[in-house]
Amino acid sequence: MEEDKDKFSEWYLRILEDAELIDSRYPIKGMIIYRRWGLFIIRQMQQYLEKLLEDAGHEPTLFPVLIPDNVLGKETEHIAGFEEQVFWVTHAGANELERKLALRPTSETAMYETFRLWIRSHQDLPLKIHQSCTVYRYETKHTRPLIRGREFLWNEGHSAHIDDEDARKNIEEIKEIYGKLINEMLCLPFMVNRRPEWDRFPGATDTFAFDTIMPNGKTLQIATAHNLGQNFSKVFGITYEDEKGEHKHVYQTSYGPSFGRLLAALISVHGDEKGLVLPPEVAPIQCIIVPIFFKDADKERIQKYADKVRKKLDELGIRNDIDYSDDRPGNKFYHWEMKGVPLRIEAGPRDLEKNELTIVRRDTGKKSQIKFDRLCEIPKIFDEITENLRAVAKKKFNERLIKVKSIDEMKKSSGRGILSLGWCGKDECSEKIEKHVDILSVDDGKGKCIVCGKSGKSINSANTY
Repeated sequence: MEEDKDKFSEWYLRILEDAELIDSRYPIKGMIIYRRWGLFIIRQMQQYLEKLLEDAGHEPTLFPVLIPDNVLGKETEHIAGFEEQVFWVTHAGANELERKLALRPTSETAMYETFRLWIRSHQDLPLKIHQSCTVYRYETKHTRPLIRGREFLWNEGHSAHIDDEDARKNIEEIKEIYGKLINEMLCLPFMVNRRPEWDRFPGATDTFAFDTIMPNGKTLQIATAHNLGQNFSKVFGITYEDEKGEHKHVYQTSYGPSFGRLLAALISVHGDEKGLVLPPEVAPIQCIIVPIFFKDADKERIQKYADKVRKKLDELGIRNDIDYSDDRPGNKFYHWEMKGVPLRIEAGPRDLEKNELTIVRRDTGKKSQIKFDRLCEIPKIFDEITENLRAVAKKKFNERLIKVKSIDEMKKSSGRGILSLGWCGKDECSEKIEKHVDILSVDDGKGKCIVCGKSGKSINSANTY
């Protein structure tokens, strides 16, 4: 979808409905229904991520959704960060509960009560677990399907370590894993920004955010990783006995990508005026076969040819379907292009005569011929589509990385992408900057403050969702 700030939102909402990704008409604001096309993509992401995590030693778990108020409130800084967003369960039928129960806004407090029971010795470390689940937050800002809601799907990982060094190594490993999910599988470019102190996850000593840039120039945070230090282990009494018999508090990390936001980014970054453009690995249908006949006498033999093609694609493990609807070919082409199917295969009388097929790529629109006995080359075409989507998205992303040297330049560039600029570190200057953009990270690089002109650090900033 090319940049058009006025039309992007309209396009985005329309494609969610037209492609039947979700239905946002559920009678609770900020809660949506995931339909087949959207849920399939999310499941592909989930399975891919879970395998990477489990290969890296994470144990799959599933914790209860309810958290007692005394457990949620143990880490005061943490609960303060969520207190306006917590959904509370106070009654069972007509009976008032003795203790309020929270629908999990995140699972640190719920899990760390159990970590205290699971961890006894240094031999129990590192402990790494993950779960794919829903979380609930009473979002007070304007809700937007998949991007900002009150119930959303994610995967959250949690770990405990002997020391800070091992915890930091785990954060770096998670950065690599998320990079594979975001860039290798979904072909999305991103930047990892170390959030400033005032924008860290509640209770964290460090927060790293994975930001991508949407077609309207705003950034979308699609995953985070947090170094929790010993903040939670001291509150929850999570200790281990070391080799000398001494009891020490563990160091912890937590992290998670939002499947909804990843889907939103996938839709937006790769999409165009026709609709979705999907990487083959996540597409519910990778090839759509469209039989084309100009007279009824051709119908039976063309259908048999299409069935033969489908059987071959099944043998190759390619997700496919045949469009036997009564629509005209042009209408069929439009429908499957809008749904983002990576490859269209047309089977007509001339194709049958030559024992070949016409193939059309969704990403480029390129049309070519392929012999039936060379259909085994389609996975290679999928690789080419994937590489092209990644390259095109990266090029657009890089074009939105903008260096600015003055307040006026910042104002002109606001809303166009991620701005790199200088900041002296003083609150009065950051307040003037944040009137126009949000600060994503404060880096170690040197820069001259665009407000007062004094030497300082380099920061990344953008208009954010």
